Amino acid sequence: MGICVVRQPVFTKGLNIYGYDLIFHDDCREANVPAETGAITSDSHSSRTIIHGFHDLGIARVTNNKRGFVRFTEKLLLDMVATILPFQILVIELAKTTLLAPEAVAVCRQLRRKGYLIALDDFGPREDALMPLLDTVDIIKIEFNRKNQESIREFAMKLHKSHPNMQLLAKKLESPSEFELAKKCAFTLFQGNFFSKPTLVKNKSLLPAPRRYQTLQLVRLSLDPDIDYRTVSDIIKQDIALSYRLLRVVNSAFFGLRYTVSNIRQALTILGAREFKKWIMLISLSGLSDNKPTELITQSLIRARFMELIAPYVGMADRSDDLFLMGLMSLMDAVMDTPMTSIVTQTNISPHIAAPLLTREGEFGNLLNLIACYEQSAWDQAQTIAAKYALRLERVFDVYMQAIEWAQQIYVGSAHA
Repeated sequence: MGICVVRQPVFTKGLNIYGYDLIFHDDCREANVPAETGAITSDSHSSRTIIHGFHDLGIARVTNNKRGFVRFTEKLLLDMVATILPFQILVIELAKTTLLAPEAVAVCRQLRRKGYLIALDDFGPREDALMPLLDTVDIIKIEFNRKNQESIREFAMKLHKSHPNMQLLAKKLESPSEFELAKKCAFTLFQGNFFSKPTLVKNKSLLPAPRRYQTLQLVRLSLDPDIDYRTVSDIIKQDIALSYRLLRVVNSAFFGLRYTVSNIRQALTILGAREFKKWIMLISLSGLSDNKPTELITQSLIRARFMELIAPYVGMADRSDDLFLMGLMSLMDAVMDTPMTSIVTQTNISPHIAAPLLTREGEFGNLLNLIACYEQSAWDQAQTIAAKYALRLERVFDVYMQAIEWAQQIYVGSAHA
């Protein structure tokens, strides 16, 4: 049974990762496997999916030991399936109607005493019947709607006053401005695509500030096939933060060196030309991401590694380096709050990489759309793209998991370790 999992980040006010919303998908049901029959119900299927996800996959690998929100049906809740899963990671997410059953309330109280967190999804105004039951809930998820901002704010403040220890999660935030509005409305947790969208400022200079311009120069140098390592070394040595990042990366456990690297030229030599280009992009990207969530850099790394690893499966093994670079730069507009057109111009990136970044078209564009659809759990669209390359979603997930593990391991050695 092939289970695919996608994670969608849940942030705190400070844009730190609180946990991930985990969405499971059974790829085998789309691979002509006979439909489940007889006594095997959708609840038992969900049970096997969740257990497989936690035990076989090792869900801590997916969440990096952060909280994992998992939707439970009423039957799974009442059957106490949660108790075989780690309370340190699991957040039991319930539909609001589930809480109306008296026995469900009793089970929630029992699970909370065992250390589990309970989240109630899609809560909203005019839920009077559920208000007395909210003392059994730790987190309430409310869809944020800019048009109804005032009514949502009043409702959130009311909940905060009546249940001060309960956390309110604003979901489906689509822009940085919505995130800012939600922060003013008593919400403490936040979810949506807002973190990967640029905040475009009117009249913003096309060139970044001097230090940011310096890191962009490193990006440009790394794209030069005749790269001048002496020039690169001189630039890095002038910036203590960049020097620290490079030395920290090379001296990390990831490289397993038996000695300590103590100078920039030595570090560049150890990396080698191919890996150096990836690392200089990582270091520069981190340097450009001031006041941005680290998840944005992690997601960029995941995309880059995903592109590199998927290349042999789609007949592009010889283009893996280019695919890596495209994936890494695919969120650069959000990192720098600058239009992608300006970034393409400033970095002088090759046209065959620049074009799909701008248009999402062509073979490279297809693969960028594949990982984007997968990230948003748009299964049908991801399946359609994958089918063009005779790929199953299970294979896509395997590569996605490898990319997550690589990104998490690599980022331990970065400046944000």
